[in-house]
Amino acid sequence: MISVKTYQPIFLLLFLMCSIAVARAQVKFSVIPSKTIVRQNETFQLQFVVEGATEVDEFKPPAFRNFEQLSGMDQSNGWTWVNGSLSEYVSYTVTLRAKLKGKLPIASAVVKAKGKLLTSSPFVIFVTDAAVADQPLSPLEEEKPDYYLLPGENVKDKVAKNLFVRATIDKHTCYVGQPILATFKLFTRLDSESKVLKRPSLNGFSVIDLEQPEAGIFSKEMVNGKLFNCYLIRKVQLFPLQSGMLTIESVEIENIVRLIKVKSRNSKETSSWLDAMMEKMKDTEISSGDIIQEKLVLKSDELKVNVLELPEKNKPETFNGAVGKFTMEAGLLKNEIAANDNATLRITIKGRGNIPMITAPTVSWPIGVDSFEAKLNEEIDKTTSPISGTKTFDIPFSVSKRGLFKIPGVRFSYFDEKTKSYETITTDTLQLNVTAAVKQKTIVRTDDSATVTEDGTRIDLWLAGTGGLLLLAGGIFFFVTRKKQEVKKFTAVIEKEVEVQPRKTVADFLQPAVYVQDGLHHKQFYTLLMDGVQQFFTDRLQIQLHSNGNTIISEILKQKNCGDLAEQFRQITSDCEMVVFSGVAIHDSKEQLLQQAVELMTEADKRI
Repeated sequence: MISVKTYQPIFLLLFLMCSIAVARAQVKFSVIPSKTIVRQNETFQLQFVVEGATEVDEFKPPAFRNFEQLSGMDQSNGWTWVNGSLSEYVSYTVTLRAKLKGKLPIASAVVKAKGKLLTSSPFVIFVTDAAVADQPLSPLEEEKPDYYLLPGENVKDKVAKNLFVRATIDKHTCYVGQPILATFKLFTRLDSESKVLKRPSLNGFSVIDLEQPEAGIFSKEMVNGKLFNCYLIRKVQLFPLQSGMLTIESVEIENIVRLIKVKSRNSKETSSWLDAMMEKMKDTEISSGDIIQEKLVLKSDELKVNVLELPEKNKPETFNGAVGKFTMEAGLLKNEIAANDNATLRITIKGRGNIPMITAPTVSWPIGVDSFEAKLNEEIDKTTSPISGTKTFDIPFSVSKRGLFKIPGVRFSYFDEKTKSYETITTDTLQLNVTAAVKQKTIVRTDDSATVTEDGTRIDLWLAGTGGLLLLAGGIFFFVTRKKQEVKKFTAVIEKEVEVQPRKTVADFLQPAVYVQDGLHHKQFYTLLMDGVQQFFTDRLQIQLHSNGNTIISEILKQKNCGDLAEQFRQITSDCEMVVFSGVAIHDSKEQLLQQAVELMTEADKRI
């Protein structure tokens, strides 16, 4: 394996030729094996790479118990080419040889850089004998970058083999509501700059974005024996809303590719791309004519999903679209209340599946109970697929009379995608003890000559107090008569000066984004636009915004039969997040996105 350090002169040369500034990426720690399948007694290398740092405070490699360490830790630092910009790195490379056959684990390494403690991912090396293992590629071929063009090579063929977009889904046939994992990635071994022109259309699906693409962050993936830089464009969990053949349209990405043209080969050269490049650098400096620039638009394949209707046979009456695997608990926050006071029934549904689409189960309330709209709280783990999490419904209710009330068990049904059958969960019956309404009583010390009313008030004191109040009323009447005109004037002034603060308009929420629309920092516009739209809906829906606020807003809009508004809201916030949290740009202009937000919020004001 060629050390990344060997690439430094070429990266520096590209930097000087293309005048691209070094991008300070966030610190990321990863491990790159030269091979993951080796023969017994075959050597291979591990490279631990710290991206986004020029120096490391501390590095602790894992213990290589099942391997023979053939070299020390070779440290190097420099730059890596990150899709049109440069990122600093520090790497540690070690050569190993397996002692045993089988699946041999390699634990995590630990590094401290820029005050952060990071660990690499553990992985497994598969060690086989020569009869089982395929003939592996040499480390030189695996690590060979392709931003050069040797004599006889065609530019279009070169680009086609080393730059492409791939869309994948984890299933092509499913039921309505059954989760599908869709991933869109850009694979490259070239020096390129990329921009998303068209995002994939996901009509007919409810969408939950999982991983957010990060600018300049990539992973390494082997494709057809070559190591590619892999950039995440979008990773989503899809929930089909209707049956039939649904289409996931392609993503379109514009790419500007640069290649360095090598005009001649040296006769002493074997097959090393590096030798050819170094000979070129010795003979003459690379001129602008040696830089070939190619512009092209790449599209992923359209994907088809055959969505089946959920079976009608044995479908429970309590089924409301939940698909996955779930458990449910129900309980009262208080088991005893006074009449006319409020109590709360809490229903918690946990599991894995289409959690965002689950609505509150129906409760069979006993006679004499008045229930109110449920308050929703949702916690979703987006690191798993299907997504997992918890959905909690707090249902307030009140009882007007005393007694012992029994709340029947709550029933919840879901479709188990693995067994392809319906399951129904029922909670235990709950009991609520309602006592008599509380009366406010005044406790007064009494003596033998005093009489006390039922509510604790002495009659003699009441009579005396009543007489005093009559005398006081006469004095107040005289005073009020004299001041009547002053009071009227004062009241008129107060009514004129004190006005009820009007509700914020659509323009009020979008004003910060409009103010920075033509500014130099374009991400600021998308951040303020997304905040304005979110604040509008939290105000109109009277909810509090938190970490999964977008999901809750979409869910409430769907419950109010505004599914089209929920989809428009998701699309606008998703477009904004794509620009704010990734290095790609969207094709839609700021004006178009702003207009879409205005139309959405105006329509919501009419219907909510």
